[in-house]
Amino acid sequence: MQRLAEIGDMHAASATIFPSITPAATSTIITGAYPAEHGIAGASWFDAERGEIVYYGDDFWVIAREGFGCFVNDFLLRLNGDRLRAPTMFEMVERTGRRAACLNYLVFKGNVPHRVNMPGLMAALPGVPFTETVEGPSLLALGDFVGVPTPHGHPLDKEGGLLHRFGMDDESTGAMLRHLAAEGTLPEFTVAYFADNDYASHEVGPLSALPVVERVDRLLGEAFAAAGGLDRFLADTAVVITSDHGHCDIRADDRALVRIDRLLANFRQADIPRGWRSDDQIMICPNMRAAQIYLRKPTPDLVQRIATALLLEENVDQVIWCSRLTGGSSGYTVLSHRGRLEFSRAPGGDPDVFGNRWTWRGEPAVVDMHRDDGRLHFGDYPNAFERIAGVIDLDKSGELWVTVKPGCEIEVPGSKAHPGGGSHGALHALDSLSPVIVAGGAAPRRLPTHLRSLDIAPLCMEILGIPMRYRVGDPRG
Repeated sequence: MQRLAEIGDMHAASATIFPSITPAATSTIITGAYPAEHGIAGASWFDAERGEIVYYGDDFWVIAREGFGCFVNDFLLRLNGDRLRAPTMFEMVERTGRRAACLNYLVFKGNVPHRVNMPGLMAALPGVPFTETVEGPSLLALGDFVGVPTPHGHPLDKEGGLLHRFGMDDESTGAMLRHLAAEGTLPEFTVAYFADNDYASHEVGPLSALPVVERVDRLLGEAFAAAGGLDRFLADTAVVITSDHGHCDIRADDRALVRIDRLLANFRQADIPRGWRSDDQIMICPNMRAAQIYLRKPTPDLVQRIATALLLEENVDQVIWCSRLTGGSSGYTVLSHRGRLEFSRAPGGDPDVFGNRWTWRGEPAVVDMHRDDGRLHFGDYPNAFERIAGVIDLDKSGELWVTVKPGCEIEVPGSKAHPGGGSHGALHALDSLSPVIVAGGAAPRRLPTHLRSLDIAPLCMEILGIPMRYRVGDPRG
């Protein structure tokens, strides 16, 4: 990775979306869209149209905890079916007649049908379909579940079975990438997903998980070597490396866990697995260091009372809602111990670094905002206005969002917290910033001063010369 950064360029602080959590954030990378456009509201949300809870667990790998049937139905089928509203880069690339490959990236929607086969150990379990069909790019490899031969007719190398998360761990992704590189059969666009660092960071914290990043570095080196060496590989191939979110260390003491169900004990709460009951007032959908709260019958008084109750806890950071819920005509409200801030889009308002224009009033400290060179900048809460709007504008968003301070995590019944480890999901910079490294091929020699995970898709399409509805750095909304 260091060599790639020296040959090309590295941006150390690309801002992800809010909530900074895997299902929504990986959907943004592959579509170039905010949740308001691609439809994936986080790791847990309520789909009012269907009257069902969408719950992808506390980690993206939920097989062991939620059951293999849930993995197949929710991840392989539903997430890549009607829940994902925006086109993926796999679809964009293959519409031009070029080929694309997905190696263990769980947001893979495409136009080519593939048969899903259950490994023998899984197939005998209740609730697991023996076979299914999913639609992805021409070359779709999902561990032991989906695999197609390479253009040379060989099955892809990988590590499989229970010890390798049924072929979906980093060693398996690395083996598949190395195989394609050695054959010289990498298609025009390939996404290879290395997820182990996320799991390790949850368990031991991001610093102690660095050996996992070193292993990914080794796997990349092996793939480049199999292709004839890094210089030869980069002669006609661009490499883009990034992550979907950051990681915040979580304290090991009991005070690190914020039980918002207890803070809201005076409000009748829905039981998530059962959905709404007739007398329920609120539903809490946890997203690690954030949560969205749905109101059965929202009123200005109810919104304000919930926000006030949440801020009685010193470790709650922000409470966010659409301003019309409390009498405003448009825009968004953020309440914290530092004060109250209201903002909305306005053609003549103050520009941010991406060209969005905003009018606002209240305390800038709520999102660590300041003016510089005539533009709005955000310190501890990168690109806060655009990211908040990017999920609040989604029709499936909760009426309120709540975040907690660094070092803390939200815990409610049924969710798993990570005291002494790492977590993410909130608006804070620790949750939100990832590096981006580009090198080789037609990659740009320099990345923009300001970058978002939202810009990865336009960057890749620009490198491939494929028109896209957005360009790198475009304002959104």
